[in-house]
Amino acid sequence: MAISEGVKAESMASVMEGADIYLTLDQYGKNAPVPLKYLPEVKKINGVMRVVPRVLGRTYLGDSLAVVVGIPAGELPPSVECVDGKPFSSRGEAVIGVGLARHFNFSVGHAFMLGGVNGRMLKITGLFKADSSIWASDLIFIPFEDASDIFRTGELATDFLIYVRPGYTPAVAEALKKIEGASFRIQSKELVKQYFNKGFTLKGGIFTALYTVAFALAIPALLVSSGFGLSERKREIGILKATGWQTSEVLEMVVFENLIISLSAAPLALLIAFLWLKGLNGLFIAQFFIAEIGLFPPFNVPARFLPVPAFLSFFFSLILTMVGSLYSSWRAAVIPPAEAMK
Repeated sequence: MAISEGVKAESMASVMEGADIYLTLDQYGKNAPVPLKYLPEVKKINGVMRVVPRVLGRTYLGDSLAVVVGIPAGELPPSVECVDGKPFSSRGEAVIGVGLARHFNFSVGHAFMLGGVNGRMLKITGLFKADSSIWASDLIFIPFEDASDIFRTGELATDFLIYVRPGYTPAVAEALKKIEGASFRIQSKELVKQYFNKGFTLKGGIFTALYTVAFALAIPALLVSSGFGLSERKREIGILKATGWQTSEVLEMVVFENLIISLSAAPLALLIAFLWLKGLNGLFIAQFFIAEIGLFPPFNVPARFLPVPAFLSFFFSLILTMVGSLYSSWRAAVIPPAEAMK
């Protein structure tokens, strides 16, 4: 749950930092590249502050699959903070993530070929930190024109990032619909947030499955605590009854025992999860929640520890132990002490 919340927080941060409107052509209900000829007309719409054309693609850099983002010079997102060097300013330059640089032993000033047959020789002007985003490790920013050449997009852009004045998004969206000769697919920041929320809601089904597994594993423990193999516990209750304890006092003792166990179990579970994610960087388990990262994540796995899971762990433990022990303890307490001590 901490990994899921961490990924969601980073995703939402990138959405809030992103454009107010993402503009593409509509092709059978899917995104299609948008011609650059519409760029001047979109810029003239009242309320539009700036429009950034972008080319997105994936290609191999050596033996690693990298995500390439082609944007005009000076349009790097604010989160892309160069830890070494500076952003690119002209064609033939690139800014890459620290993860790729570490993998290939690259540094500022190093030149590399990107794109295979249609490749371009690019010179690294800056390295940005991989922990700025979970995707930053394998990300390369290059000039828009170089990306167009590599992916052969010609006079097309993957999408337009449209930044508008506060409150102008609905008006700009209506104006975009009136541009003749184009069937645009307009996706606002709010719509993108809904996509993310829906995706993480579906992802939450994984955690439901994990809780189901946890409950299934708890059933044998429940059976044991409800009477199977508890002869020692029955003799203990028999001795207490023989020395003058009342049934209510026995049940009160069991309640306090279960409360102490649950109060110990929940913080212990939280501590183990914290050490696993912060100390071992989500070793083994992170790959089940973040695709294609492997056994050893190449970046800091995002995690947010919220109070709700801790409370859920406490109540989950308390309910199981109470259900499993109260009834069996009551049965042992109401029978004659001599029979219970056998």
